[in-house]
Amino acid sequence: MDNTTRKYTWVFFLILISIMVAAYLLNIFASPQTKPKLSPAPSDELSYVTVRDSSGKVILETGLPVAIDDEYIDEHNINYVITSVNGNNALACIKKSESPDSRSSIKSDTGVNSTVPVLAQPINSHVVIYHSHSDESYGYKSGITSKPGDGQIYQVGSALTESLEKSGVSVTHSFNTHGPHDINAYHRSRRTAVQLLKERPDAIFDIHRDSAPAEAYLDTINGINAARVMIVVGRSNPKQKTNLEFARQIKDMGDKLYPGMMRGIYIGRGDYNQDLYPTALIFEIGSDTMSLDLAENAATCLGDVITHTIAR
Repeated sequence: MDNTTRKYTWVFFLILISIMVAAYLLNIFASPQTKPKLSPAPSDELSYVTVRDSSGKVILETGLPVAIDDEYIDEHNINYVITSVNGNNALACIKKSESPDSRSSIKSDTGVNSTVPVLAQPINSHVVIYHSHSDESYGYKSGITSKPGDGQIYQVGSALTESLEKSGVSVTHSFNTHGPHDINAYHRSRRTAVQLLKERPDAIFDIHRDSAPAEAYLDTINGINAARVMIVVGRSNPKQKTNLEFARQIKDMGDKLYPGMMRGIYIGRGDYNQDLYPTALIFEIGSDTMSLDLAENAATCLGDVITHTIAR
């Protein structure tokens, strides 16, 4: 190897060593980049909206979408309107308050497995039932609140069906699935509703369960534990007035037969397919944190309430 070759070889190794040293020093002294922080997955505590009045009192906890100008008629028939929404918290003010609800002090002799007052005339009515959110389940025992295509909500619909049929009301209960549980679920279930309405029923009910603390939906009827029921009316549809009047009639009857079972009426943004029929309603029966049997108990009582309402 001549001198020139040796010279270039040493130069090459010196450059290589310099690069390696520079890279090592850069790795030591350079400020490390902060790793991006992942937002925690929403917990069960944050899966619902808490609505408070001007004094800070909680008037509603619900997993329903809550928007400004939505309304809520509580169990005592106090009508609130939502004035602001900030994440999982909302504020509401009283729009109007009807006469004090003296029915809350009425002692009911009816229970989940007892007989309600006998109707004077035989029932000749027909009701149809379906489930837009066909995955909804009750997770108290299993921890599973969603079963795509096979939610426990179908069993609640069956309990309601059995209660109605026992009173002489004919029922068509659709087991169509409308998954996934997303913004288009109501669009998919609309086809089911349209098909059911060809039967020209007296009413059409979309049966759901809410997402809220169990305490918000727990009721006791003559010592028997049951879920509470909230009615939902869509305010963005041309039949909202008649839908709401029907909802009020059912709530009034529920207050008479089973005081405390009817949680109230939520009037939310959207149509919920209720533009299709003047007696179309959503029933939120219990919460995802409750057990199935409590929801079935409530559905049985709700059947009594509906029967007496449409028989009037």
